[in-house]
Parts: sequence; structure tokens; C-alpha cells
Amino acid sequence: MKRNQSFVLLSLSFLLIIAPWTIAQNFQDTGYLTFDTKPMGTEQRPLILRTYCPDPELDRNLVLGNHSRGTSVAKYSARSGKENDGVQPPIAGIPAAIAVNLGKKLSYVWDTTECRLLYAWTDGFLDMKNYWGDKAGGRRKGFGYVPELYGFLFYKSQGKHPVHIDEKSITELGAPKYMGYDLDETRQPVFSFTAGKHTIEFAPRSGPGNQTLKLTVSTGGKEKISFKSPKTQVKEVSSEPGKLVVVVRPNAGDRYSSDKKTVVLKEATLAKGEQLYNSMGCVACHTTDGGLNHGPTFKGLAGSHREFISASSQKADDAYLIESIQNPGAKTVKGYLVGMMPPYQLQSLEYDSLVLFIKKFR
Repeated sequence: MKRNQSFVLLSLSFLLIIAPWTIAQNFQDTGYLTFDTKPMGTEQRPLILRTYCPDPELDRNLVLGNHSRGTSVAKYSARSGKENDGVQPPIAGIPAAIAVNLGKKLSYVWDTTECRLLYAWTDGFLDMKNYWGDKAGGRRKGFGYVPELYGFLFYKSQGKHPVHIDEKSITELGAPKYMGYDLDETRQPVFSFTAGKHTIEFAPRSGPGNQTLKLTVSTGGKEKISFKSPKTQVKEVSSEPGKLVVVVRPNAGDRYSSDKKTVVLKEATLAKGEQLYNSMGCVACHTTDGGLNHGPTFKGLAGSHREFISASSQKADDAYLIESIQNPGAKTVKGYLVGMMPPYQLQSLEYDSLVLFIKKFR
């Protein structure tokens, strides 16, 4: 059997060398991975990939507390067969993680060591060029071969494990132990792990709005389950003994791209502001029709008089609107929670474009 497997692998390698164009289709079309350096799945056929995953500056003590940090080692020369004076630091990735992609709407990383959702993003997946190499050369990076995030990060784990059972965090029940995942009737992964005497199933899904997550946690018992995470907007959808369903809204706002070229805007436009409003998750918390949400509505915002929790009141002029995007923690409008909006680092004209969009509803 091993000989046959070896023959198949060697034959496949030969075919890849002489005719790479024969497998240049996407995962959505074929259902299997090819040389695509930016593969993507669909909601009907999620792409599930176990690999080293990027670390978007997660808290090493609270979020990744059970991960080894690794140590630096002497560099090795394959040509001489000896170590040299150079030092190679640990690979800056998260091992034993599972990345899932459902198309442009949602990508996320589940960590099998911490047994928790680490982060989620939209508009892309992992850029695998560092790990797989490109189609022409086929050589990956010798070091630093961790894939890169590609898209807009809208959720990032913060603090201790967010799942609580009978008011106790998972970490208080004992180190979590990963059991594996299964696919439900919609082919979405359901992750299983144990903590103490409890067996927990965790199912991430696309939320009801843009850049939102719907999380289902269940034990099969009668325990009270809750989801608690610092600076994270959580809305409980349903709760019953042994089961909890919540919707998590954005708590991060970082754009990642391995593309070398950055399109620099030449002018601020209303169209660009609307595109940013939808792509960066503003739509998840700020309505444009006066409706209530986690953040103030854009209707009537520009030019209005604003009252804050711990700052002097002021008019919502251009400078205030830009400050609220760059540093939303500086002033919190009365009636809203402090620290619920992440800061956004954009081009100067992107801020101006968003201001134009907000002014549209004054």
C-alpha cells in the first residue's frame, strides 16, 4: 500500500512539473487545493486548512497562554552541513491552528491549543505564497514561511477564554483539550473540546450583518453558558440550559494585504466613503436611518451638538468626526458603552471620504 501511495505522489509531482496549467482552477470550482496562493471557499463549501497561522498581535499571556514561545537557534547551512554564527528566531506564527474560509464574507482562525476562536476577517483569506511558493518557482520561504492575512480583520480575541460555564471561565476548569471537529448538515465545522468534566461544542458562523459573527456554544447538559470578552460587543440571541447563541460585532479594525502596491487616493469621494462604510464594518454598528444600534446613527450626526460621558460637549464638525474614527476612545457619547469601537488607521483622504459619507445624512 505504501508503494502505491509513493507511486501516486511521485506521479502527481511529475505532472505538476510538466503541466501545472492543468490544475489552475480555484477551490470553489474543484473542491480541492491547487497552487492558488490565495485560495477561497464558499458558504456551501468552506475551505478548512490546518496550518501555521499569522499572529495579529494577540496577547501572548491571556489569549495564547498555553502556547510555547520557542527559543532562538543557531542558523544551519545546508551547503556546508554546519551551524554558523547567525541566529534564527522562532517562527512568528501560531501552530496547530485551523483557518476556515467561507468566501469574502467570512474567514476565521480556530486554535486547537487554546480551544478558542482567535480572530475573524472579511474580504480575503490567507495568502499562502510564503508557505507554498508561487506556481512558477514552487519554492517557499526557507524561514518566515507563515501565510499572511489577506483582508480586513474585524474581530480579535481579547482577555481570558470568553466561554464561561456556571460563571466560571474555561481556564478555571482546567486546561482545555481539543477533540477535533465535525461537519454539520451545512458542511460547516463544529469544534469540540473538553474542560474539566465538560465537553463543549463551538460553532462559528456568519452573523446576520456585515462583519458579524454568530457563535453557538453547547454542552449537551444543563449548565449555564455565557460569553464574556473585554471590549467586545456581544448580543445574546438565545440562551437555554446547556446552550448559548450570541452575535459578536467588530472589536478590531486592521487591514492586511500582501500586495505590494497600495492604491493612494488622489481625492476624497462620497463613493469611497460609502465603500469604506460597508467594507470596514461601520455598517454593523452605525445606522444611516436613525435606527438604534451599538454606535450613534449617522442620521443627523454631522453638525449636531454632542454630549459626552467624560468630556466637554462640542459640535460634530469635520475634526470631531475624524477624531472619532482615529481615536474613538477619546470621547464617548452619552448613552453608549466606553471602548466598544476600535481605532482605524487609514489614508488621510479615506478619513475625508468617510466624513463626506456621514455628511450625506445630516
